[in-house]
Amino acid sequence: MLQLPSANVRAPRPALPSRVGIEIADRGLAAVLAADLALTPGLALARAGEHADLLVTDRRDTPVGPRTLLIGDAAGRAGASALASRDPRLIVAAAMLMAAGYRLEADGPKLPAVPLAAPASALTARERQVAELLVEGASNKVIARRLDISVHTAKFHVGAVLEKLGAVNRSDAVAIALRDGLVAL
Repeated sequence: MLQLPSANVRAPRPALPSRVGIEIADRGLAAVLAADLALTPGLALARAGEHADLLVTDRRDTPVGPRTLLIGDAAGRAGASALASRDPRLIVAAAMLMAAGYRLEADGPKLPAVPLAAPASALTARERQVAELLVEGASNKVIARRLDISVHTAKFHVGAVLEKLGAVNRSDAVAIALRDGLVAL
């Protein structure tokens, strides 16, 4: 039996946005951040004199605490989350993480380098045909039938397409091929 909540049950109140203060010497970057913060749900720009839940700064003389995001500093300082980048998109993303209670450290685990996708000219004509069939969801057996080649050769071509696109699997290859305009739907 389906039970509906009674009318006196209240929905949880939405959390107030975290107020973010900006103390950045580069006025252009500060202006871009202020505009991005204004458009980001869950974050709001703290006005002058208003308490800030989170401080984004590039100034080395600013006292740091657990709610400070130090940008442009690969080393960071004790008690501050650090972000070596000065890219506004990354700074806003880092501010969102910190507002959610996470701490960012500049010397985190090193991630493996992601290979860049090959330009369209790097795929041979046959590999482009295979990529088109991959987009259609074709198996190696179907690719072999449609191109009149052996299943072993089809498998070889699929492997070459994955390698040249820097894909980890067939789905990734399809996404890269569509994103980079290597095949059309």
